[in-house]
Amino acid sequence: MKSRSLMLFLAAAALAGCQTSSHVSSAAAGGNGVSCSNIHQAFTAYKQDRQSAVAWAQLAQLISPAAGSYADMGVNTAARYYDQIKATTDIALAVRGCQPVQ
Repeated sequence: MKSRSLMLFLAAAALAGCQTSSHVSSAAAGGNGVSCSNIHQAFTAYKQDRQSAVAWAQLAQLISPAAGSYADMGVNTAARYYDQIKATTDIALAVRGCQPVQ
């Protein structure tokens, strides 16, 4: 039962990043590079994905404490990376004369 719950959780978590992934892919496929607007939209999509990830982590905790622990680690690690990426992106946006990410 534990491995089945963990597999279900991992499958759902893989889908949680769909908003960000599809948005960045479509922006890059345009052929004109990624605009400031595209970057802002990608961060907005990521915020939606992050809310989904937190919800999945809470659900995983109900299913299995071990799965919930792994999910929490993933959410926390992603939050640290987000802060680093946002800071770097804000600098790149400033160089291009764009507004920082909110």
